[in-house]
Amino acid sequence: MEPQQKEKAGRKLPIPVGKSDWEYIAAHNYCVDKTLLIRDLLAADVGVALFTRPRRFGKTTAIKMLKSFFELRGEGETDVRGLFETRAIAHCEGSDEWMAHQGKYPVIYLTFKDHKAPNWNEALERLRIDIGNEFKRHEVCIESLPPGAKRDDFINICERRASVASLGNSLGFLAEALHLHHKAKPIVLIDEYDSPINSASTNGYYDEMVDFMRAFLPGAMKDNDHVKMGVMTGVLRVAKEGILSGLNNLEVFTVFDEPFSEHFGFTEAEVEEMARYYEHEDKMPEIKSWYDGYDFGGREMYNPWSVLYYFKANCRPQPYWLDTSSNDIINELVEKLPFDMVNTLESLLKGEKPVVPMTSELGPYQYIRNQEDTLYALLVSAGYLKPVGQMLSGRCEVAIPNREIAHVFEQDFLRKLRRCAAGNKELNAIENAFFRRSSAEFKEHVERFLLESASYFDASAEGFYHGLVLGMLSFMRGVYVITSNRESGYGRFDITLKPRPERRDFPAVIIEVKAAKDESADLKALAAEARSQIDEKKYAASLEAEGFTDILKFGYAFWGKRSEICRDSHRR
Repeated sequence: MEPQQKEKAGRKLPIPVGKSDWEYIAAHNYCVDKTLLIRDLLAADVGVALFTRPRRFGKTTAIKMLKSFFELRGEGETDVRGLFETRAIAHCEGSDEWMAHQGKYPVIYLTFKDHKAPNWNEALERLRIDIGNEFKRHEVCIESLPPGAKRDDFINICERRASVASLGNSLGFLAEALHLHHKAKPIVLIDEYDSPINSASTNGYYDEMVDFMRAFLPGAMKDNDHVKMGVMTGVLRVAKEGILSGLNNLEVFTVFDEPFSEHFGFTEAEVEEMARYYEHEDKMPEIKSWYDGYDFGGREMYNPWSVLYYFKANCRPQPYWLDTSSNDIINELVEKLPFDMVNTLESLLKGEKPVVPMTSELGPYQYIRNQEDTLYALLVSAGYLKPVGQMLSGRCEVAIPNREIAHVFEQDFLRKLRRCAAGNKELNAIENAFFRRSSAEFKEHVERFLLESASYFDASAEGFYHGLVLGMLSFMRGVYVITSNRESGYGRFDITLKPRPERRDFPAVIIEVKAAKDESADLKALAAEARSQIDEKKYAASLEAEGFTDILKFGYAFWGKRSEICRDSHRR
């Protein structure tokens, strides 16, 4: 069934550039028909579905379409059934069964896509506002609540006075209230669930946000008798946080998975139909080279944001995705990527398809920056790379999808990485200092590297210094197996270097990194504290268990572009 595309007064329908409101698009703009997502969700009978795709690939529009389709409308509210009767959902096989669900459920709808806050207090206030607004949208439920604590809690959340604990339990509470009032289980829709976690990780209130989300999401969607179905979207599948692990009815559909793959982004047939409608069929080769090439579960997809902008701009090819929020997650990582990734990224621009470490599970956020497999997985999830073929044994062949992303790579990655690599001349000197066990030389060259390669403001957080040291040591992978943030003894060490079997004449190495809180801190004392922590937490336990007796231990402290090292060897 072709979507309804009627010209008005001889004019073509407007292109919905920058719009995500499905009802408005369906009524007034050219609308690519994605309504079969509804059929596929109902047919799959999922408890909670999480769809992870790059930003600007239609996730918000899809969530709003689901809201429009399922939501039970009150007297006087707009009847949208007509918008669906001209779409594929009303004309596919079994359409009567699927259309019977139209307008039958209360819907909880929350979007976190713009949740960026510099601190926990402001983030909490944003949550109070958005959750309070959704409660107020459903305040008719108060009529069905008995007088007392529950009614008071509902009113407090509506009026943004709720405590953190009450707000954390609010999603489940609202679902229960809706079920009680409407005698129908609600559908829960959450757009960009991971955006608040990403902002929290960047701005230093990660633990508070994770604790909140651990209560908030499972509260409504873990085997909840009051919920018909839950659908969430995001860029990343963040595992090991305890946020999603509590949802034992969760099904995750990433860019590696085949189901639902055609519902986010544009298929080639959809782009061809759009090109015919706007009388630009001759432009298909150009559109394909610039905006095609994404691989979602083995299905070839186009970037919808860029395709729409291309037609809007009278078919002028540009990297329209470059300056969108699609790139926010990457920006803070660009100058902190391990230096041995530069050559790999350069090879991608030459059209090569390197095989790289890969994982389908990201997280926790604070460790994404330090693991090579999660860095590449982040690039795939965010839309910068596409997997070529299947992931096997934790490795996958990758490629740049198209000309637009090649341009983005040049602008967002390599230009910045080349600037960072201006300090590469120090790396050989650092290697020599390391092998000579000269902590003074090591410190000298790290500080010189900082002076030549990083801005003062970048050189401020512990995660940055951790990544810096890890990146500078990555060139020694021929000698060492390098690991980061792994459990050993009574905690997690920062970095260890374990000699490869053929190089057991080299010492094993443990490095603990700390960053001072202000410039008055005693860096020597802080380095000594980091060195002591290695022994106190018994970080050497895993190395000793493997038979290593020659272990070099470093405590490394930083402030700005200054550093101190406390070091000794441990031989058993």
